[in-house]
Amino acid sequence: MAVTKKKKQLLSLILGCILLLYIINLNYISHVGDDQPQQQAYDIDGSIPSQLLRASNNNNPHREVPPYTPPDQLDEINPQDWIYLIIHYHKTGHDLSRSLRDFITNSTELHSNGEENAFARRHHDQYTKCPKDVDMRRSMIYVQVSPNFFCDIKTLAVELLSHKKKTKIKIIHLVRNPFSMAISNFNYHSAYPVIEPWVMTAQPCAQEKFFGVQSYPDLLLPTFLQQQQDMGGVGPNNPVMYPDDFNALSDRCHALYQNSFNRAGSEKWNYYNHLRHLDPTQGVELATIQMCSSGINGGDLLRMANNIIKLKEIEQQLAQEDCTGTGVPCGERIHTLTLSLDWFIQDPYGMTIRFLDFALGNAITKGEKIRIAQRYRQSYYRKVKGGDSHIT
Repeated sequence: MAVTKKKKQLLSLILGCILLLYIINLNYISHVGDDQPQQQAYDIDGSIPSQLLRASNNNNPHREVPPYTPPDQLDEINPQDWIYLIIHYHKTGHDLSRSLRDFITNSTELHSNGEENAFARRHHDQYTKCPKDVDMRRSMIYVQVSPNFFCDIKTLAVELLSHKKKTKIKIIHLVRNPFSMAISNFNYHSAYPVIEPWVMTAQPCAQEKFFGVQSYPDLLLPTFLQQQQDMGGVGPNNPVMYPDDFNALSDRCHALYQNSFNRAGSEKWNYYNHLRHLDPTQGVELATIQMCSSGINGGDLLRMANNIIKLKEIEQQLAQEDCTGTGVPCGERIHTLTLSLDWFIQDPYGMTIRFLDFALGNAITKGEKIRIAQRYRQSYYRKVKGGDSHIT
């Protein structure tokens, strides 16, 4: 069947959405290590699983890990002076976030709060549009999935510091190339048997509203429409997304979901049936739309892009500004390291060293870091070889 002009335009929009977010992702996180010499910091010998060798030999330059060489003099850090917050999203490193947390608690006197999240995921205060009920404390490490950072950056900074005047926070932001994130999401949720039961009841085209009044596009668009001079040309005349783009995604979702496709009974399929039985290209479309548009029960692809921008704005605009009235610039109290899961997949050893240097500085020895990184690399390779269902 010939592909109609309208369908081509909509498919281009979805793929364009992924590409634009990929550009944002690269521009905001690829600076890590850009000014460092092109050399390997530590010995990284080890048996690399054949699956990863195949993935690394596809000549895709965007999967390359930015080189990192530890500085001669690391920061002197007392971990008990800091809050640690590890942020991740669906398919950007759930298991990785737990491993990173354990690296710190096992190497220091810091403690985890023992909860799945520091505050409610995919939720915010109706009026500030910041996460609600944030209460994080020094000498603690927290893991948080899918936070809603839809407020202005000054308010966000105060919330991240938990309204405490002497608090400092180190944020480890786990993100992912949106293209591999979308493919991973489709592969994971179309697997048989079902891995996560929510796919049996999900409504990917539902017009979800927070508090019955706030739509997901309305929360995202203030960030996406604003001028972004350092995002590869994306600016007021070329924003990340327009309002009509969300309408087009909704139209395409309804065109894909519970239509006949000349197959008896398809109008009664649930979301999982669609992922299993649609043409794979259409399945990826539907799954990616759910990752873009369903703000309450999904939407993490665009949530991730929004939060990359927000955390970068705190770093840039509040670097010299006192946002809490303490006389200390917020830039000295909020430190963010953005790391891609793709980098950990390609170089689990080197990225673990990078994480430990940022989080702990010279609080533990180089030898301790090497041992931690070696153990993580070995455990990750075992999971890959064993076919762990979470690795997609």
